[in-house]
Amino acid sequence: MSIQTTALRDDYAGLAQPEPGLTPDEIVARAAAFRPLLVEDQANCEERGTYSDAMHERFREAGLYRVLQPKMYGGYEFDLPVFARVIMEIARGCPGTGWGFCLASAHSLNVAGLFTKEGQDIAFGDDGEFAAPARGVPSGTATETDDGWIIDGLWDYCSGSPHSNYAIFGVRLIEKTPSAGPVFGTALVPREQWEMLDNWGDFIGLRASGSNSIRVDKALVPKSLVVRQNLFSIDIDGGTEGYHLHGNPMYSGRMFGFFQTEITSILVGVGFAALDEFERIIKRKLDAPASGPPGLGGGVQDFLRPYGLALGMLEAARNAVLSGAQSYMDYCAAGVVDARLYSEIDDMRIQAGLQHAAKLSGDVIDLLYQAAGTSTSAKNGSRMQRYFRDISMARTNPGLAYERTAAMLAQRTINERIAAV
Repeated sequence: MSIQTTALRDDYAGLAQPEPGLTPDEIVARAAAFRPLLVEDQANCEERGTYSDAMHERFREAGLYRVLQPKMYGGYEFDLPVFARVIMEIARGCPGTGWGFCLASAHSLNVAGLFTKEGQDIAFGDDGEFAAPARGVPSGTATETDDGWIIDGLWDYCSGSPHSNYAIFGVRLIEKTPSAGPVFGTALVPREQWEMLDNWGDFIGLRASGSNSIRVDKALVPKSLVVRQNLFSIDIDGGTEGYHLHGNPMYSGRMFGFFQTEITSILVGVGFAALDEFERIIKRKLDAPASGPPGLGGGVQDFLRPYGLALGMLEAARNAVLSGAQSYMDYCAAGVVDARLYSEIDDMRIQAGLQHAAKLSGDVIDLLYQAAGTSTSAKNGSRMQRYFRDISMARTNPGLAYERTAAMLAQRTINERIAAV
């Protein structure tokens, strides 16, 4: 049995931001500046299953892990639209890196929202360095003891785990005083108390996402690192622990709109990556001997229509991401005033809209993959093939099951409106 030995501090007063004057535009620009390095290292990232240690350090030094982290704990506490902009830029450089980085860096928001100050003091530590995959499916248990909670289980698809120092898990609570039915909670487990399995990479795409499984073998954590909140059904009535600690409504949100912002931001970034590659193809055509009108290389005219369509479709998708992220912020602000102003159906509507933005980006990749032609798109090692594989893998994620979401949203909306008549 492993034991968490981090000392609890009653006098904790917070951490300083590394760069107090850093602005949203500056941090987005930093993310965009990594694009050439990310593009160049795509194949290596796939081979190793994650982005490099060197890139992790670049992200860390640039402050990218701190975008959503509370100021109290050395973060920049920017809003969700800023985070979405950062993720679109990273994924535009390398889709798998975007996926892994997003699904490790974003979850400082979950910790800031759900855990007590005592728990957050432990999580963000003495330096504010924090990254964690979040797997909300209760694939393990948390057993209550006098000394804390014993966490035990195996969680799959823990994206972003290679560079994380914590992990967030959905758990079934086994309490000292049992409840009438199953009770689900959320556990936060330090890196030294879990094992990352070497079982990622044997998939068609997103091989660089670091979506390894994690095993926890009877790890004892302090009571403050387990909360009686189900990630999939957060109780926001009266505001969460994090809202009352930080005073920011962003830390009192439901989760489906937030989780979908993560996934869709990544995939819209992948769409722009495909467009960048298609533009390189056009430039090569322009350098080829001209066989058509002046200024156009051989066959370039066949590429102009798909390029123009993709430009417009991605602009729509990008705007939808930013609008959906802002809707999440607006609903969080309304919910702390009155939880009835931010219902589960409202959260599902945000999710549904963002799913369609992701679908639009997927349609762009399909369009450009076909238009680029066999030799460019289908050849092993080509970027266009990689983007097609990545979007194919992403489509198997439940977060992109837009038809299932549509059916659930319609049923709940209809039932609610009938009941209101």
